Amino acid sequence: MVVSLLELCVRSAIDNLQYISDVGETDIQLLKRILPHCNAEQLNHIESSTKGRDLSPITDDLWRKCYGRKFGNDAVEMVKERMSDRKCKFKWRQLYQAKCREQDEIQRKGVSRLRELYKEQNSQKERKQIVPIDLKPPESKRIKRTGPGGSSGPSSKAPAKGRLMQKARMEFAKSNAASRQASMAKSRLNLNNGINQRPGGSFRR
Repeated sequence: MVVSLLELCVRSAIDNLQYISDVGETDIQLLKRILPHCNAEQLNHIESSTKGRDLSPITDDLWRKCYGRKFGNDAVEMVKERMSDRKCKFKWRQLYQAKCREQDEIQRKGVSRLRELYKEQNSQKERKQIVPIDLKPPESKRIKRTGPGGSSGPSSKAPAKGRLMQKARMEFAKSNAASRQASMAKSRLNLNNGINQRPGGSFRR
């Protein structure tokens, strides 16, 4: 099958849509064959680049299809109903771009809100981790005493256990002292007895 030169040109244009910009006075029938293969970005670039020519008679329905692919067919029907109720008509390219801006704004606000929530959550975690510590002892355990001049201050009394130990040491010391005194008295008594038992009753060196 022999392929015409025109067909080869159309195929070549479709394969290189990313390089097409201003279509000038290209035949409308050729554009109807080429432009349906464009995505939204390519279609917008071609329309924006083409000067002195309105391509909306060809592209308006293509933009409606782009709107449906991106936002759903239900959204397309809703837009049609609104335009019918208000008895107004907008180009689908304008509607598509307006909807994209609306979606971008919603997404931007959503991302901003997520950042705020994440920041707030981190702040709450930090507040829970930081627990203030009161270094003062509880009032119920602080024993005060009255010092000279009626001033009050911390008590110097030892705990009950300490007092008992101190008392035991004192008694032990007294017991040792009494034992030493008794031993010394006994020694002196023995010494005196020895002297008295010597002949003449005197002690000679």
